[in-house]
Amino acid sequence: MANLRQVLYAWRDNEASKRGVDLFRILPNSAIDEIVKALPRTKDELTSIKGIKDAKYNHFGKIILSLVGEYMPGGAVQDPQPKAAHKPEDGFVRAFPKQEETVFSVSSYLDVVNNALWRLSARVKGEVMSCKVQGSAIYMSIKDSKDESVMNVFMWLTDYEVSGVDMTEGLEVIIEGKSEIYKPSGRFSFRAQTLELVGEGALKAQYDALKKKLTLEGVFDLERKRPLPEFPERIGLITSKTGAVIHDFLNNLGKFGYAIKFFNSRVEGASAVKDLLQALRYFKDQQQNYPIEVLVIIRGGGSLESLQAFNNELVVRAIQEFPVPVICAIGHDKDVPLAQLAADSAPSTPTASTALLNESWSRVEAEIMIAERVMVNSMNSRIVELKAESRESEAFLINYFSTILALFQKHAEALKAYVPLLGATLERMRKESEDTLRIAGVRYKNALSKMDDLLKKISVEIEAHNPLRQLKLGYSILSQAGKVLRSVKGKQVGEHFEARLSDGTLDVVIERINK
Repeated sequence: MANLRQVLYAWRDNEASKRGVDLFRILPNSAIDEIVKALPRTKDELTSIKGIKDAKYNHFGKIILSLVGEYMPGGAVQDPQPKAAHKPEDGFVRAFPKQEETVFSVSSYLDVVNNALWRLSARVKGEVMSCKVQGSAIYMSIKDSKDESVMNVFMWLTDYEVSGVDMTEGLEVIIEGKSEIYKPSGRFSFRAQTLELVGEGALKAQYDALKKKLTLEGVFDLERKRPLPEFPERIGLITSKTGAVIHDFLNNLGKFGYAIKFFNSRVEGASAVKDLLQALRYFKDQQQNYPIEVLVIIRGGGSLESLQAFNNELVVRAIQEFPVPVICAIGHDKDVPLAQLAADSAPSTPTASTALLNESWSRVEAEIMIAERVMVNSMNSRIVELKAESRESEAFLINYFSTILALFQKHAEALKAYVPLLGATLERMRKESEDTLRIAGVRYKNALSKMDDLLKKISVEIEAHNPLRQLKLGYSILSQAGKVLRSVKGKQVGEHFEARLSDGTLDVVIERINK
């Protein structure tokens, strides 16, 4: 499915160029890869792919399904027109049915032709005959130096400015893009997407002129260079995922817990300029959500022609203006790429760039190892000292406890002489205690007996004088509000009082008072 992927990438590049937007705004790389893998045939299948919703389908869905269908066995499901047989010898699939089957309008026929032409992406070399800027585009014509064949070329100014070429008549250039017929005039034109000079001489002259210009502006001044952060953790990496340098970089990067954010970019020729600018813009925009501490741009060695993207003014300025330090490691034969001159650090190889990133971590690792050895040696020395001190303390303790033991034995012998005397004294004291306890017991018993007689006598007297005893003889106690009634004085008919008898109380109302 490599051809389908190339067709989708080419279509996406053309749409982005026409609309003046970034490539991922049309279709991200991940969506293209998923289309090639899933080969969707219907709208539902296409919109189920991440990155393609209804709005994007309304703009590009039918053309995507058409492109997929032409690269599938049996053709596109939704294509109402039958396809002509493929002839391997001519290298093309027929884009429209036989003439007797369909009569085209001019517009629809040109659409079919442009659809076929648009797939023929090519790189064309020629000499510039004329060029002029009109509106938002530049129009030029180039000719073949051998037979004077002429081709009209159209290029958006945004793409032209990205190329970094100062277009003049007589220059030999290589343009890359696709052909089309402009429907309002029927004029055949080549829509260029990239533009580059031909020959080492022209490229060297362009290199020298741009280097002089940027040098005078101070873009390469050493005062602008920022030191790399110590102990970097979050690294942005820009290079091609298919190149060997990415493996060299990752294999030589120390295992210090780096978090690497990778952006896949072309790094070969002038066509890599857009990818590099997009990558730089991506990491710059991501500083809010996913900040990096250092950005690394790498690729292997190459000629001045293959390194054109790294001598592009827009790329150089984007590197110089990047918000965090940039390491640019690009192999070269003679002239140092301008991107390296603008970067904060410019090692000659991707492996050397890993040494810069590892430097502070490796230094600390070495310092830790040295500190570890110093600590171990210090501890060993202290252990030897402690052993010597331990032996001295052991001898002191042995001598000290020997003296204490001798004193103990001396006092133990003296104590043995006092034991019999102590026993007799204790026996005498025991007998005296027993006699004392016996006498105290007799006295205590007599005192209890006297106390018992006294209490009985008091009890009899209390009982004799107890007013409640009189209740059993027919007497009662009258009370009002808790106070005993002793007189009828002050009492009123109708008042209540209580009469306490021997077995209870009566609630009484005064009906008559007799004084």
